[in-house]
Amino acid sequence: MASLDHLVRLTDGCGIWQHARHVVPDRRHGYCLDDVARGLWLCTRHARLDPDDPVPGRLAAIYASFVDHAWEPEARRFRNFLTHDRQWIEHEDEDASARALVALVETARSSLPNGIAAWARDLLREALPLAGTFQSPRPWAWALGALSAARDLDLDAPVDAAGAALASQLLTRWTDSPGPTFEAAMAYDSPRLAQGALDGSVWIPELRAAGLAALRRMAETQTGPAGRFRPPGSEGYGRAGADTLHAQQPLDAWAHVEAALAALTVTGDASWATEARRAHAWFLGRNDASVALATAEGGCHDGIDPQGVSVNQGAESTLAWLHADAAMRLAGLEPETVRP
Repeated sequence: MASLDHLVRLTDGCGIWQHARHVVPDRRHGYCLDDVARGLWLCTRHARLDPDDPVPGRLAAIYASFVDHAWEPEARRFRNFLTHDRQWIEHEDEDASARALVALVETARSSLPNGIAAWARDLLREALPLAGTFQSPRPWAWALGALSAARDLDLDAPVDAAGAALASQLLTRWTDSPGPTFEAAMAYDSPRLAQGALDGSVWIPELRAAGLAALRRMAETQTGPAGRFRPPGSEGYGRAGADTLHAQQPLDAWAHVEAALAALTVTGDASWATEARRAHAWFLGRNDASVALATAEGGCHDGIDPQGVSVNQGAESTLAWLHADAAMRLAGLEPETVRP
């Protein structure tokens, strides 16, 4: 199991520093709800993988406090960016809010200590109606994951009604899309759209076929030399002049791992296990640079660009690696032995 050492290094008493210079936290950029929500969710996964490890519980207490502070009860919204001197500078970000809902649901379902699960349930009752306000496909997809997982929590909230409404919006997006992957071109976090469709199929069964078709197309598109996984990079796939090597981000490899595992769960088709392993191996050196991005301390370099591998190991990249590895292990899939 991947170490949490670098994540601990990026964490202080407030939250997770967004960026790092090499492995040293870069305080100039402060914190964001996006990363802290991912961190809280990760703690639930590591608590399942090693119930005797006290570190996930300690980190979860810090991250839960940040999420709680990010919530504005009067405005019924989450704030995202917090500066080094603890000033909120962005109000309401749909992507961050949707990821916070996922983190809260997973925390409410978890065995984290000290009443953290009960706190998550209480905040969910306030925050879950946010899902019905999202205007963009990626937040819809994240929210569908949260809502489908929340169905057994007895929250006294209209979970099914909200899920059905978002599933209908995503199906319309699929029907009206100019491309085969819910949008004209693959870009940042695209596999989440396919995963959201699979989650939404509990309300609209037609989304199952849409999600699988989109994910197959994404798998074909994200293939480089020798069959190696090649995420779309900063320029995306499908745009004029963009289907070449650009800055590849760990978040995209993590998204593909998660979507492939969701497809494996829905279909039982072992080819999706192979696909998840292929994306996971990108972190370990089966990539265009033939260099491992994941480190022994559980950090992850920020990506690959035409000049090589980034020297920095920031929060988003580190959390992407830790989540991808934890998801594989929770699915019972051992990582491949990689020879770049």
